[in-house]
Amino acid sequence: MNVMLCFEVSAKQDQLRKELASKGYMSSWKVQRGSRDEITYHLPSNVLWKKGKEMSPTKAKEELKKAATQLNVSIIRTVAITFGKFDGMTGTPVRSDETVAASVESES
Repeated sequence: MNVMLCFEVSAKQDQLRKELASKGYMSSWKVQRGSRDEITYHLPSNVLWKKGKEMSPTKAKEELKKAATQLNVSIIRTVAITFGKFDGMTGTPVRSDETVAASVESES
């Protein structure tokens, strides 16, 4: 299941993103268009996603809560949703030097 996690925290958003990335969350994905073209979709800075058979919106929320507690930050708001088919604008990475942006190909 693909789960997208949108969140707003009181501080340390970059550190939180890195902590979640260490647990398999990603900030982008790649889609093959035609035989050669590959497009990378970059998510906004407060959105990450994760895939896996055991993933669920509840698990994503719990992983966010645990990471926030470890960093001693408050979660202002969050929503976790499952997703499959999508449409969007590709955008650019949040920071080109950031290591969070591991990506995989979309299965849509």
